[in-house]
Amino acid sequence: MYEIFKNVINSKEYSLEDILKKIDTKWVQSEITDEQRDELITLAQANADPSHSNAPLQKQIEELSKKHIALEETVTTLSATVQKIKETVESGGTVVPEPEPPVTEECPEWEPYNGIPPVKWQTGSKCTHNGKKWESMVDNNVWEPGAFGVGAEIWKEIMQ
Repeated sequence: MYEIFKNVINSKEYSLEDILKKIDTKWVQSEITDEQRDELITLAQANADPSHSNAPLQKQIEELSKKHIALEETVTTLSATVQKIKETVESGGTVVPEPEPPVTEECPEWEPYNGIPPVKWQTGSKCTHNGKKWESMVDNNVWEPGAFGVGAEIWKEIMQ
């Protein structure tokens, strides 16, 4: 049983929560020793792939990231509107002009993901990196444009 657990853990194709429960079950049934249990738990924790255990959580994070980006855009627009109203009131006017749309850089410089949601680069996002312009082909893109192994299915170079 111990060897089966090691093989599964080394494959990295398991949910950490599930494998820990199974290890404890076999330990309680005296099919593995205390030392084997401790070793398997340590190995399982070290080899765990979060995507196998946190897929529902990851989906929630991605949805929250999209909502966060939309909220930032809304707040920027509302701030500009409030500023125009304030300027109009302070100048004694009664007609509030439309605020100018915020200036957004078409291709900002690429920045690596810092590990804190939201991920800046979504499908269609454009950036500049190493003197070239790139377009993200996937959501939640954390890869470096033009890096070794990062193909056109992740970042597409924009030809000018």
